[in-house]
Amino acid sequence: MAAMLRSRRDSQKVAQAAATALTADERVANLEQENQRLRDLLAEQAEQGATRSGYVCKYRGHSTASLWTPTWERRYVILKGSLLTYFRSERDVQFPPRGRVDLRGACVELEGLKRRRHWTFHVVDKQGVSLIRLSTEVQSDFNAWIEALEQAGCTIKNAEESLSQGSQQSHLNQGDSPTASQVSDSDTAAYRGRVPFASSGSHPSTLGSQEVDSSGTTPLQERKSQEQSQQGYTSDTSDIGRPPPQRPNHKHKGGHKRRETMGASAPVHMAPRASLLSSERIRLLNQSGVVTLVFIILAAANFRLILENIMKYGLRFNPFSFLKNAITPSGNTPLVLCWPLLAFFALSALAIERFAVRLLDMERRAAAATDKRSVGYTEMNKAAARRASATEHLVFVLNLLNTTAALLAPCAIILHTCAELMPGFALTMATCVLWLKLVSYAHVNFDYRVARRRGETRPGERGSGQYPENVEQELRYPENIALGNLAYFLAAPTLCYQITYPRSKRFRARWMVKKLFMFTGGLGLMLFVTEQYIQPTIDNSMRPLKEMDWLRMLERILKLSIPTLYWWLAMFYTLFDLWLNILAEVLRFGDREFYKEWWNATTVGEYWRLWNQPVHKWMLRHVYFPLLRHKVPKFYAGFAVFFISAVFHEVLVGVPLHMVRLWAFWGLMAQVPLMIVTEWLKNKLKNDRIGNIVFWISFCFVGQPLAMTLYYHDHLQGYKHPFQGTPII
Repeated sequence: MAAMLRSRRDSQKVAQAAATALTADERVANLEQENQRLRDLLAEQAEQGATRSGYVCKYRGHSTASLWTPTWERRYVILKGSLLTYFRSERDVQFPPRGRVDLRGACVELEGLKRRRHWTFHVVDKQGVSLIRLSTEVQSDFNAWIEALEQAGCTIKNAEESLSQGSQQSHLNQGDSPTASQVSDSDTAAYRGRVPFASSGSHPSTLGSQEVDSSGTTPLQERKSQEQSQQGYTSDTSDIGRPPPQRPNHKHKGGHKRRETMGASAPVHMAPRASLLSSERIRLLNQSGVVTLVFIILAAANFRLILENIMKYGLRFNPFSFLKNAITPSGNTPLVLCWPLLAFFALSALAIERFAVRLLDMERRAAAATDKRSVGYTEMNKAAARRASATEHLVFVLNLLNTTAALLAPCAIILHTCAELMPGFALTMATCVLWLKLVSYAHVNFDYRVARRRGETRPGERGSGQYPENVEQELRYPENIALGNLAYFLAAPTLCYQITYPRSKRFRARWMVKKLFMFTGGLGLMLFVTEQYIQPTIDNSMRPLKEMDWLRMLERILKLSIPTLYWWLAMFYTLFDLWLNILAEVLRFGDREFYKEWWNATTVGEYWRLWNQPVHKWMLRHVYFPLLRHKVPKFYAGFAVFFISAVFHEVLVGVPLHMVRLWAFWGLMAQVPLMIVTEWLKNKLKNDRIGNIVFWISFCFVGQPLAMTLYYHDHLQGYKHPFQGTPII
């Protein structure tokens, strides 16, 4: 009887708690609805009376973006009267805009199609100063925006015409009037037909349809005639469609047409214009000549270095000897057996997860049996919690032993057998990747088991309603605990496990062949730079390092920085863009964002968040956010991420070189204060370029060359041969 009373009281408490929770959820839902209603009301008020609104791309130039590359940012733009405002997104219209542009007296310059994607127009003031530069990806939107800006009082003209207005003015004042085809082909197409010039400068060949008044003149012709009469033009543009009037041909003795001379009183300064290299106009100019000059200088400088290197050392590049001596281990049987050993650890992880599924089924049967005996609700929950805790602790210990053995066993064999550098590095890389994948596999399946005990469904599973795009089969835990599913994850170019992945629609054979050729070329370039440039430079750096000649050491590091940078860029492109895409194409893996725009990083922290997306996502998913869920402060969670990354960098370098010097570890841990410094500089100076400069200097001239020199020095001193003096080049 007492047990029945306790059970009834427990059920009443549960019902009251559920009712209270339901009431709280309803309150939260009502507040969210009211908040959304207020946002919609503010958005309607912000757009009330607008001539046009919508998403366009806003140009962000060099001064506020990266050091080299300008960008296009998607913004929500509202045109109301003569005021143009833009926001980050449509949801932000209830907040103050990110910028305002007064269009009174402004001019819209049609730039046409840029990079086969952006239909671009540029809004400038009367003096040609840039106000805002926008673009759309659809020509119909482009035409609609131009019409809206014209209704707002803006003058529409071609950007090429505005840039060359001075030269055209001088040319026309010399007596050469524009022909009818010039007038019709330029302004009619750009103004009335809304078909802007392409970047190549091609013009349409026909007039198209025009509105003609009673006098037989189009509004465009009348406007052009008025402009020419005001500027002293001598042409008659009312005869568009007919041949231009004949002029007497004044020819020299050689038969060439003689140009009329400019009158002494002809005005040459007709409008205020900014200097071509000023900040107002430099963005409008074609910078291809400067880019060509930069590439010619770089090509000439590097060609000189190539000649100098070949004259001093000869041609050291020999891929056949490299393949024979470096990649193929000679007589190291334990090193070869490490590869099937890695497969054994992967199969062990699958066996552990199957064992965990069996334990989960035993928990369910035990819970059902306990429920039949009509035990109290609280006692039943406590018993289920104890069984779940025992299961997860046992599975955790098994996974810990398996992943630890998978990491330590190959490293111990490499160190014990003194394996050669390249075979050891390849095995170490595969070992670290396998360890990261097995940890993700165990962690994700643990989360699925927690969801099953709660009766929940995780996103990505069948029944959740949230799937990756183009999945071939919808799965639900424990259907994913299969050999094929694990094998696909181990081969896929990702470190984060999930039940299903987005898949590409087809396999591209030609694309694959092209990438394989480029991959081979990338590996050859890395080998060439290593043997021809990096190794001789490091060899010649040993004497200054031993004698502590700081000036000569600085010169060696600066000389080493350029080939090191070339090698690293080749490695990045070969590994992240070629090799990972090759794997993705073979497996039809859909998500191929393996890196982001790390070269535009404005802080060191931003670089680490952008450059290696597989590792970054793994760190966020399995280290950073779990620590935050356990109430660890953000700084210490980020510090833990860098600590784990530093440990693996030291393993990747130290194990193949058969030594642990902690240069890579401390070099990566030094990124933490450098992140703080670059963030402070960015916030203090309000300039993204400073952080980008600090990043590139620390990356190119300090970190990698110095670490490479130190490791090579220790490797020669301790494991190869005693130091012998070599001439300083």
